Amino acid sequence: MYPTLISNMIAKRNDEAVNEFERSFNCRVLEIFADNRRLNVEELKHDSEEFLKSLKTEFIWGETGKTKYVPITRLLKLLKNSPQSIKDLLPHKTVTTLVKITNFNLAIDITLIEELVKTVIHAEETYVKLLPYAENGTEISSYGLQDFVSAHYVPQMIEEPERADYYSAYAVGIIFFLLDSRRRENVYLKDLLSSTLLMHLELCIHAENNCLETPDIDVFTVAQFRNTLYEFRCLDTDRNGVLSPTEMTFFREGLFNAVFIQRVFEISMVYESGCLDFKAFVDLVAAIRFRHTMASAKYHFEAFDFKGDGVLDEDEIRTAAQALPEYAPSDDNVHIDIVTGELKDMLRLNKNGVSSKDFVNNRMNSTFTGFLSNYSDFLKYERREQ
Repeated sequence: MYPTLISNMIAKRNDEAVNEFERSFNCRVLEIFADNRRLNVEELKHDSEEFLKSLKTEFIWGETGKTKYVPITRLLKLLKNSPQSIKDLLPHKTVTTLVKITNFNLAIDITLIEELVKTVIHAEETYVKLLPYAENGTEISSYGLQDFVSAHYVPQMIEEPERADYYSAYAVGIIFFLLDSRRRENVYLKDLLSSTLLMHLELCIHAENNCLETPDIDVFTVAQFRNTLYEFRCLDTDRNGVLSPTEMTFFREGLFNAVFIQRVFEISMVYESGCLDFKAFVDLVAAIRFRHTMASAKYHFEAFDFKGDGVLDEDEIRTAAQALPEYAPSDDNVHIDIVTGELKDMLRLNKNGVSSKDFVNNRMNSTFTGFLSNYSDFLKYERREQ
């Protein structure tokens, strides 16, 4: 997740500059937790508003006449006469990074600065609101965060979800998963604020309340929650609030690798009966929905690491591939040796296999997991050259 910078803007920027910006933003969030820190959030908001007003008088139009830019010379002049809070918000390193991201005549896209300011203020305000629900000044539990969502966000919804408690559990499950904390009881507040996930939650509520186009990250909308809960209930034919391995064979019309689904039970927190609860189901849905994230890569790696030794080898890939003909029965081109070879090539697998770290860093990991876990992505890959 990036600070609220719109994803279609981010997609056009170079990875190195975006990573630098992310590190810079994270450092700014860490300042919230500094000892003996004195910052008046209302003053910061006022200073930011005045700064942005001044910024908009110094813009130049881009080549298309649609984008406003501020030349770096004008920005530095503005910063020189700005309050310290604004100077701290836009240190030289951040300004340099924004110039790299914009990549236009030593100027910065004003939208980037506006979004950065908005995101930092949101982090400052949210931290104050989170503290009464936190375990301490640095961590918050899943239950504490659920209480926070129920108290601060559910009441904002014009159309409240059918089960507000389930919505809170769903939203927090998504957050914990994306923060790579699905097995932890707590998350660090700095990670929560840096991720801007709570801001995305607010954006989803705002969009639904005002009948606006849903944000790119729409997972927190009531509509998406309702779909997930409906899917869970349809699978729960025993009506006991949990899903058995038999019930899960019908997940997504049975078009998922049966070996993968079986492994979901083995890598998840399950009841004594060996069934999945709603939280574990949300983990699976999040892993599929956000397959391009580090958290999803780790989830899928663990599922396919049958030996549990932290290494994915050829035998394990072949074992998972054995199930392909079962959910792709109409495809005559499923030859296990060929498929295994393709999957090995994706990961550049050597005789020692691939470690979890190398798998997460491999740019093909999402293609690999999609190909091996479900028929839809398998078919998409097989038809890529048609």
